[in-house]
Amino acid sequence: MREIWTRSDLTERARIFLLASVGELSVSEACEKLGLSRQRFYELEDRSIAGYLRELAPKPAGRPPKPTDPTATLAREVDRLKRENGRLWLYIKVLQRLAGIESVEKKRKRSPKSPGPGGKTRDR
Repeated sequence: MREIWTRSDLTERARIFLLASVGELSVSEACEKLGLSRQRFYELEDRSIAGYLRELAPKPAGRPPKPTDPTATLAREVDRLKRENGRLWLYIKVLQRLAGIESVEKKRKRSPKSPGPGGKTRDR
């Protein structure tokens, strides 16, 4: 079961860790007080120094960019494609009329048993 640490516990642990890191307390004493092995102490020390140096590194000036909603980009793309689809269907209708071809929509609207040319019904 994991132990629950209070803020004061963590502050005390950090203080002991820092004292050992700067040499004011031996690593062996710190490991005993913290309940750590020497290997684990040095692993934590390496991670803490790496994090400290990473945070001190220069960063770009100004505010960081706000995170963007990935769905917003997709919604814009869907809208653009819908508009393009509408334009393309308009072109198809115009070309069908110019070529004298019956439009697909008119074929769909006609029922299969509607009278065809000459008044005969078409059964399939």
